[in-house]
Amino acid sequence: SSGSSGSAGSSGSVGSSGTSGSSRTSGTSGSSGSSGSSGSSGTSRTIGTSGSTGSMGSTGTSGSVGTSGSSGVPAASTGAVSTGAASTAVASTVAGSSGAPDASTGMGSTAVGSTAQSSTAVGSTGSSGTIGSTGTTGTAGSARSTGSTGTSGSVGSTGSSGSIGTTGTTGAVGSIRSSGSTGTSGSLGTSGTVGSTGSFGSTGSTGTVGAPMSTGTPASTGVFGTSGAPNNCSAACNLVPSDGLALQLSTWSTTGFASPTSVPSMFNATRAFQSFSALTPGSTNTVAAKIGGSPCLGGLQLGATPGFSTLTLPAASVSAVLRTTTVHPDYPVLSIAFVVRDVDGRTRVTRPDSLTVTGLTLSGTASCAPSSIDATTGVGFCDVVVAASEFGSTTASRSVTLSVMYGSTAAATAVLSASLARAVPAVSLPSGSQGMLISLPNSPRLPTEQFSVAAFGYTGVKKLAFFQITLYFNQSVASYISDAQVTSTLYTLKLAMTAGSASTKAFVTVIGTASDNAVPQIVGDNVPMLTAKFTVASGAVAGVTANAFEATIVSFTDVSNTNFVQVQAGRFADSRGSLDLAGLMTVWTADAVGLLSYASVPEIFNVQPLSGSTTTSTVNARIVKRSICTTGSGCATAGDSSGNVASSCAASGASGVGSLSGCTFTVGAATTAGSQGVSVTATSGSLTAAPVTIRVWHPSVIAVSAGSSTLSRIAGGRTSSCGMLFQSTPLAVTATFTGSGLTGVTVDVTCLATLTSSNPSIVSVSGALATGVAAGTAQVTVGSAAVSLTVVSSPTVSPVCMSAALVHGSAIFSPSSVPNQAQSPTASVTVSASYVKNDQTSLTSEGASATIVAFARLSDGSYLEVLPSMGLQVMPSNDFSTVLNSSTLLSTNTNYYRAFVMSNAGNAAGSCALEAKWIDTCSGSNTLLAAGPIAASVQLPSASSASVTISSGTPCNTGATCSISRSTDPAVQLGRRTSTQLSVSVTFPIQGTVTFTNDPRTVYTVVSGANLVAVSTTGLVTPLGGSSFGAAVINVTFPSYSRAASVWASITIRVDGVTGITWKASPFPSYTGSSSVVTSTLRKVHCTTAYQRASVSATVSLSDSTTADVSGNNYLSVASGSTSVVPAPTRVGSVYVLTGASAGTSNMTFSFGTGIAASAVITVTDTSATVSSLTWATSFWQSTSPVTFAATLGSTKTTVLSATFNDGTQFPDAISGVSWVPPASYLSFASDDSSRISISASGVATIGASSYRVPVTLTASAASCASSAPVSQTTQVYANLEPAVGDIDLGNQYGLPFSTSPYTSAPSVGQTFSVPMRINLGTGRKFTFTSFNLLYPSDWVKVHSIAYYLPTAYTAGQVNWCNN
Repeated sequence: SSGSSGSAGSSGSVGSSGTSGSSRTSGTSGSSGSSGSSGSSGTSRTIGTSGSTGSMGSTGTSGSVGTSGSSGVPAASTGAVSTGAASTAVASTVAGSSGAPDASTGMGSTAVGSTAQSSTAVGSTGSSGTIGSTGTTGTAGSARSTGSTGTSGSVGSTGSSGSIGTTGTTGAVGSIRSSGSTGTSGSLGTSGTVGSTGSFGSTGSTGTVGAPMSTGTPASTGVFGTSGAPNNCSAACNLVPSDGLALQLSTWSTTGFASPTSVPSMFNATRAFQSFSALTPGSTNTVAAKIGGSPCLGGLQLGATPGFSTLTLPAASVSAVLRTTTVHPDYPVLSIAFVVRDVDGRTRVTRPDSLTVTGLTLSGTASCAPSSIDATTGVGFCDVVVAASEFGSTTASRSVTLSVMYGSTAAATAVLSASLARAVPAVSLPSGSQGMLISLPNSPRLPTEQFSVAAFGYTGVKKLAFFQITLYFNQSVASYISDAQVTSTLYTLKLAMTAGSASTKAFVTVIGTASDNAVPQIVGDNVPMLTAKFTVASGAVAGVTANAFEATIVSFTDVSNTNFVQVQAGRFADSRGSLDLAGLMTVWTADAVGLLSYASVPEIFNVQPLSGSTTTSTVNARIVKRSICTTGSGCATAGDSSGNVASSCAASGASGVGSLSGCTFTVGAATTAGSQGVSVTATSGSLTAAPVTIRVWHPSVIAVSAGSSTLSRIAGGRTSSCGMLFQSTPLAVTATFTGSGLTGVTVDVTCLATLTSSNPSIVSVSGALATGVAAGTAQVTVGSAAVSLTVVSSPTVSPVCMSAALVHGSAIFSPSSVPNQAQSPTASVTVSASYVKNDQTSLTSEGASATIVAFARLSDGSYLEVLPSMGLQVMPSNDFSTVLNSSTLLSTNTNYYRAFVMSNAGNAAGSCALEAKWIDTCSGSNTLLAAGPIAASVQLPSASSASVTISSGTPCNTGATCSISRSTDPAVQLGRRTSTQLSVSVTFPIQGTVTFTNDPRTVYTVVSGANLVAVSTTGLVTPLGGSSFGAAVINVTFPSYSRAASVWASITIRVDGVTGITWKASPFPSYTGSSSVVTSTLRKVHCTTAYQRASVSATVSLSDSTTADVSGNNYLSVASGSTSVVPAPTRVGSVYVLTGASAGTSNMTFSFGTGIAASAVITVTDTSATVSSLTWATSFWQSTSPVTFAATLGSTKTTVLSATFNDGTQFPDAISGVSWVPPASYLSFASDDSSRISISASGVATIGASSYRVPVTLTASAASCASSAPVSQTTQVYANLEPAVGDIDLGNQYGLPFSTSPYTSAPSVGQTFSVPMRINLGTGRKFTFTSFNLLYPSDWVKVHSIAYYLPTAYTAGQVNWCNN
């Protein structure tokens, strides 16, 4: 009940303004503040009738809301007319979102008084709290005569309940306040409305309670939680800090600058960037936004703009060198090397549209494209083909111009003088003559360069069907490449190369045989015999070699095998333009013909006064060497040397600007001025490059400033080591760069400068942030510039309030995409960025996170970023305690807390989801310095679907449905799995698909087949014991997870096993079709004592209707019931084989695991299976077309013969494939010519001589057996001896040695045939030389020709004919 002195007293009149505000002495309940402590209904907490008795009781407390709940004061500020207490009712009560008056503060220390409106925190919620128009009746204050009753009106005691109404009626004087009882509904309950009916009633004149509310001290402790209300938070600052969001060019090098920064507001910043000429042309950069930290260090980055480039400029000059000092008709390419630069000397230029060469008639393919220009060095190449019409009978010179074109405009040109060699006249042998002409290059060649040598035959009227020539060459000039590089379009070539010595030439022997004797191209003049490719020897000496090549015709042979040219020297056509017996070669070396140079950094900003670092630019040079080319590509860079190859450099205009050491230009401490251009000229030997210009900018003026010159101690603030905490201030450095011939430019170089403190024990500097350490004064300097900072311990500044927020995502940039920037020191772009601090930062998935930033406003109006190291703590409100976790530091930046959505979080939203508190943890009492609410919204959409599949790591057995088997089931032996792992995922509209396999909220339920499988809480499915098979259905649900309670998924898992086994016996050994034959009886083999055999195949059936062949499975066992008839089966290879031992029957049992078995009877009989047919195989012979036994003398070969029996069974290899039945026991073999091929009783053939006319006939027979007739079969085989090691073989390798295709009949009279001759060298021997006599009956045969088939590097020998 409010107001111990609750006597409404005569002075209690609320005043003419009716603002019974003064009488709203119970204002303490209005302290429900902005947090919605239902203050809006505060007006309803009219003191009511209780005013008359003074025992305002509980009703007084809510009155503090005032008429305009927004301020919690009556409409008239002078409410209390008479003795209204001097202080205020509501005063500074700021606690309690529940609206209930603070139990400890009651209504405040006084009645309404004139300042009743002073700081009522109820604020905006009090709109319904108007006291009403009748408040003017406060004039009845005289009624205070009864005020004495107010002694019982102590405010505090009932304030906790805030119920104003019921006790208010006790005021006898307050009869006129009959409606005062309305206070009963005005309790400041959680609804926040202080009782809509709590209007003061028509008689609000009861303001007589203006007596001081002695127990009602302001709720000064109404910070978060002190009122006990679950969601109360401190009020947030309305921040406009000088730090907050900042922008920086995140990818700039140390020579990149920004112009001065404008002062950013909270989460907004604008900054202009310029001096892009300090960046590499074409480089990509971005502008990044960050919150907090120092101007150059730390902070939390909130994204960056898309990359933008610094634009290159067009080429403005070009320096060029001719690489082809002389252009030749057979090497007609003019090759130019050049370097381009822009107007400022940079070699990174905008690529031209085209390159043109004028002054010569051009033709053919050219390689003169802008793409040849190196993007960094500016070096390019242009190769053009000079038209044949430009070459005359004498040498000539031409002036040519290289133009760099942009559209139709020549932006840069270079004029060069080109030399054209004379056109060498064509020469040839006299028409109709017989001989050989060899053509050589008409122009010089460079070492290692490839060139061609072409040979042409002159045959008169003869057809050149065959030739043998020798080409000699000087190895000091030319190198033979390989046989593959000697080609012909008309002849098949055989080659042998012989190396020379210091005194002899190397030579290559070439034998050519016409591919087609009927073509006309092999007769007459200029018959193209061959083209051979050579390279100029790598060590060739520059100059002319007159006898570089020689050639000899060994023989030219016509189609009638007549030699029409023998041992004749060839003639050469070379650069002399005449016919000569020796070929001339001119060798050039790749001499240097020019020098191109460029600077690594053509524009330098001297940053030494700022950072202490020197800056250098190296002048690189490229030595251009001579080149000669036949086509417009492929020769541009041969032999060049690039990089820093200049032997020396000289500079002009460098005095006071920089120093040159070698070819490195340096600016630094000695630099006193800038310059439009320092000229550097590079030389290498006798070569001098065109000068390179380097521009230098020097900081003539440097200025450093601080955001504040005084740094005060922050009351209660502590460093991480519990030392006193002082203010920090950002530093800024600008520099004006100038130079001779340059227009100065002022830019922000803060992040480039190295700032130092004159006394780090007073002021410390980190990056561009100065922080007080102890009281005193210190200078912060960069170069010669300085700013003075004073650190004071008293007076201190105190935290006033704090603003904090969740940030995630990216800032919004304007422009959203920074345009590419011109390469200019004055080019500038202004970028703005903002981060919208929403009232409720929305997080939409479990684990989603945002970073917490906090800023405190200090009593001097400055702002401070509060970090965890300074005592920042963040905790969730009660409503968010199971929603957000905010106690984890960012792993990537431990200066910030991370708030993330907890598992199983529900949806929640509020302006006070979290509260940031700045606490002095060093004081021992954890003193609260400042606090601020953090708004957040966790809106987790419901799942849209769920799915369950089999994990890829535990695949099911094949089939439409996953199948597993019990570990005791034989199916395990077939590779069936005994468990499988489920994989569960849930899909959310925003978050996407999330794995829920091991999530404790996932529930696995076997809804069908619960007797078959069990599922673990992590989704592992295993079969249960028993013998049942079938399908189990497993449902996956999420009943305890509200977001996914409506989705589910299902999967079917089968439990299967082996249900039976079938078997079959088939003939052994197997043959085509034997697998379909069922054998139940084993007979004797063709009247021998040996029995047939059978192999076993077995198949098991499974409960899922599938089958599996287990014939080779080790888990299969076969047992014989009578081992005297069928011995215990053994495996042959992977299958069981049944063997007969004696006549009778045996019950066979086939088992596959426990309980899976089948049985059958096998009969063994003495009845014979007799041979019904025999078939010779041929595939084992060395050749099957024709069938040939080709081997050295005495070699053997086991033949292959198949036997078919009258019961349909077969032995596919009766000789060596049936080990238990020797072939001699029922077969016999014979040969009709044992001198050539003999055959043993066991079917082994031996070669004794070659067949020259007819093949050898081999016969296999099976004698009569029982009632069967004898059976026999023949085959014809050609015998053809192979040479032994060191021997020579004459004739064909297969079939008849002397025959024509197909080599099965001897030649007839008049028939032409070939006689190959082969030598058997054996292993590891090299053939070097042979001499032999070939004897033949000259009265029977005539030799038409001899052809050599020699490997590379062998030479044909001499043939001598003798007649015996």
